[in-house]
Amino acid sequence: MPGSFSGRRPRYQNCKVEMRKRYVLKALERPRTQSELRDALGMSNSGILHLMRRLERDGLVRPAERVAWTRIWERTTDCI
Repeated sequence: MPGSFSGRRPRYQNCKVEMRKRYVLKALERPRTQSELRDALGMSNSGILHLMRRLERDGLVRPAERVAWTRIWERTTDCI
């Protein structure tokens, strides 16, 4: 029905998420800090953390190590 809420995201928002996922996975050819990824994507700290946790949940990335307050992320071997 026109004008009704179907509970689904518009298709263009899903495309943005998929593009960000692909960009992050390409950028993670070597381990990178969360702030490097944040700056490259132009996202907020909370936004990049949310994206990285989603990718971690999907088994595509994992935190490689943590130095003080900085997380370093890497791709898993599953997504290669």
